[in-house]
Amino acid sequence: MNISDLRDEIASADAKAAFDVIVEAFSSAGDFSVVAHEQGFLNSLRIKRGEEFCFAGIPNDEWVLAYIRKPELRRGKLTPETVFAAFPEARLTSGGEITLRISDPKTAKRWIEMIQAADQG
Repeated sequence: MNISDLRDEIASADAKAAFDVIVEAFSSAGDFSVVAHEQGFLNSLRIKRGEEFCFAGIPNDEWVLAYIRKPELRRGKLTPETVFAAFPEARLTSGGEITLRISDPKTAKRWIEMIQAADQG
């Protein structure tokens, strides 16, 4: 499984473009590594900051389910309150992680910009 295989799981052209935005942004940032991960029926894009698994993207037909994982939230630069202020449709999972269905490149760019701003803040 590779990143291209993950992209192929997406049916919508807008969601594919959103996936591309996410992959490009994290791949070009020096702090991150981006890898495809296969686990049963749930294939995902794993985004690590160093050794910590901080973000994820799960392809769906019509969107990418983007995750901000606990290791990233523990850094304290992104908080649920700031994420929900920017993306009211985001959700907090029972495991304490934040998810957002990203269905277009514009939303993906806003998501990335929020993460980048938190890193610089």
